[in-house]
Amino acid sequence: MLTAEQASRICMEQCRAGCCRGRLILQLSQAEAAAFQAHAQSLGVRAKITPTSYGGGWVKFAGHPGQCCPMLDQTTWACRIYQDRPQRCREFPERPTPGCAISGAG
Repeated sequence: MLTAEQASRICMEQCRAGCCRGRLILQLSQAEAAAFQAHAQSLGVRAKITPTSYGGGWVKFAGHPGQCCPMLDQTTWACRIYQDRPQRCREFPERPTPGCAISGAG
């Protein structure tokens, strides 16, 4: 089992946070959407969160610079809110994913 630091290094140095880039959509709960927006404001980052009927929100990476999650530092490939990242990000990867060494697919 990898430590959080080891996993973060793999993301930044090997795949350059492939799971945080591209035509992906991040689903947020109501509390996560509020926290995500608060983080964005404190970091001076624009985060477009599309509200959902259940009170949460969607973050479409394609709608942000570089088609990346707005919390991704595109210089270092580090998550700016790693310690407070959404649950979906904490659970990734759920299964072997091509190109993701952390998932066991390599």
